[in-house]
Amino acid sequence: MWVKAIRAELAENEFQTVELNGQRVLIGRGSKGYFAVVDRCSHQGLPLSEANGVPARIQRDLLECPHHGARFDPYTGQAKGLPAIRPIKALKVKEEDGYIWVALE
Repeated sequence: MWVKAIRAELAENEFQTVELNGQRVLIGRGSKGYFAVVDRCSHQGLPLSEANGVPARIQRDLLECPHHGARFDPYTGQAKGLPAIRPIKALKVKEEDGYIWVALE
C-alpha cells in the first residue's frame, strides 16, 4: 500500500521523520535520490533519527545512527559500519505530483 508521506522538498543530506500508519519512518535524500527506512537502528532498537537532541547524519550516502555511530545504506538497509551487523528495514519510495510516497506492508 502506497502512502503519501511528505512534500518532495528535502535538500540533499536532509531527512524528516513522520508517522505512517502507526510506524515511525525516516525519509531522507542522498545523492541517489529519496529513501525511506523504519526509524529503528538494528544495533539496539533505538531511533535512527535522533539521540538526546542530536540528529542522525547522512554522509556519502550512508545514514549514521547518532547513538553509537552505526552506518547503513539507506537505499538497501544494509549495515555498513559497526557496531551494527544486521540491516535496517528499507522501504520503497516514489516521487509523484510533488510528494514522496512510501510503500508500507
